[in-house]
Amino acid sequence: MSLGTDGSPKSADSAILTDSKTALRQEVIALRTENQWLRQQLTAQQEQIDELQAELKRYKNAHTPSSKKGGAGGDGSGHNDSDNDKTDDEKEESAGGDDAASDSSPGREEGHEGTTRTPPEPEETRIVDNGFCPDCEHVLTDPDNYTSQIVIDTPLPIPTTVVEYKLGKHECSCGNEVVAEHPDCPQTGRFGPNIMAQTALGRFHERLPNRKQAELFDWKLDQPISHRTIYNLTERVADRLRPAYKEVKDSVAESDVVYVDETGFPVNGEQYWVWTFVTEDEVLYTVDQSRGSQVLEDVLGEEFAEDATLSCDGWSAYPAYHLKLQRCWAHLLREAEFVADRYDEAQQLCEELHELHDDLTTFIDGDPSASARQDKRAEAMLHLEGLTRQGYANEEVTKLIEKIRNGLGHWLTFVTEPDVDSTNNRAERALREQVVLRKIFRSLRSADGVRIHETITTMLATWQRRGLDPPSQLQSMLGGRELESA
Repeated sequence: MSLGTDGSPKSADSAILTDSKTALRQEVIALRTENQWLRQQLTAQQEQIDELQAELKRYKNAHTPSSKKGGAGGDGSGHNDSDNDKTDDEKEESAGGDDAASDSSPGREEGHEGTTRTPPEPEETRIVDNGFCPDCEHVLTDPDNYTSQIVIDTPLPIPTTVVEYKLGKHECSCGNEVVAEHPDCPQTGRFGPNIMAQTALGRFHERLPNRKQAELFDWKLDQPISHRTIYNLTERVADRLRPAYKEVKDSVAESDVVYVDETGFPVNGEQYWVWTFVTEDEVLYTVDQSRGSQVLEDVLGEEFAEDATLSCDGWSAYPAYHLKLQRCWAHLLREAEFVADRYDEAQQLCEELHELHDDLTTFIDGDPSASARQDKRAEAMLHLEGLTRQGYANEEVTKLIEKIRNGLGHWLTFVTEPDVDSTNNRAERALREQVVLRKIFRSLRSADGVRIHETITTMLATWQRRGLDPPSQLQSMLGGRELESA
């Protein structure tokens, strides 16, 4: 018999009640423990979901090119580029499989008549008489006739010249000491302008690391050289090109239309940005630690012409610097397609944006008058405003509408400005070269490295844009003889 606290016997009902309470307390403790464990599990799973969603956004968003849609394990694995790293060409879907015929398929179409390059005139002729029959093993010495084969080759190591320049010293009547100069004799170092030019091209056109170039010097020229010397040669090239770089910069600042874009480019472990400014005749690169409007002011000036147009994406630095913009339609249409693929309510919006852009580009292709352009722009503005007044339930679609609304003053500049494109593809294509260099070299190391990089890449891209031959231009500016055309 169980006793109460006062020593009196407990009733059977009281004992049962006490045992029941004890069991309930134990069950509550167990449930609380389980609940705490489940909460911990839920928190850990939510953190994992957030991490996976963040990873997914890197490879599935409105600006992801097809090469990266496979994720980290696909063919496009590697550095996650910003939205501005991609050109429209990269975002086009590639043809899939052997049976997928496409205009972008490599090679000529089946049945296309090929062409053969006309061989150059031979510098010498070598007669080869003896032949060997593999079946009966006879050596044949008296040919019935000859077949001609012209072979083009380069001797290795490539022949180099070593020239000594005896530079006359003069004492001028004014007291100055003057040393005679020769265009093929560099002011610093023992390597001539032709080697300097090839070193710069190897680094910034062929995209070779300095160590690889040093190996080629040994293999191709039989000239052992350190990778530090390779760097020094590119620095001397940049010093010679810097005045031309400043001329390009001044010309860009005076242009009526400038296409601008930027992307990350590490410098000595810190985040920097490489900017590109593209005009009809120039491509300017500048590397800066800032991604703000101060860079635009440094390059284009505090008083960039009010009637000049800046073509750009939606980055906030651009409207903070200049009022007359052309927002990139390629970005807008890609984002509309991305959202429409996921939400049915955005499909009509996507179709209308595409139809509007197609209609506007067809209209301006007809070279309309200025007054017709103004009327067409006003009509298109009403259309865009109407789209922004429609209501949508999904948050992503609403964000797209907000993007259109925020850029209402900048989507249609190209309609009334004949020299302005509707997209910012010129800048994006120019920036693509910097993205490739970043992926290969990973980082610039110093302020001097930044100056070398932006100077040489600017001049090579500008010469190409002007339809000039970069190797010839480079050697001409360095004082060397131009390369013979192949």
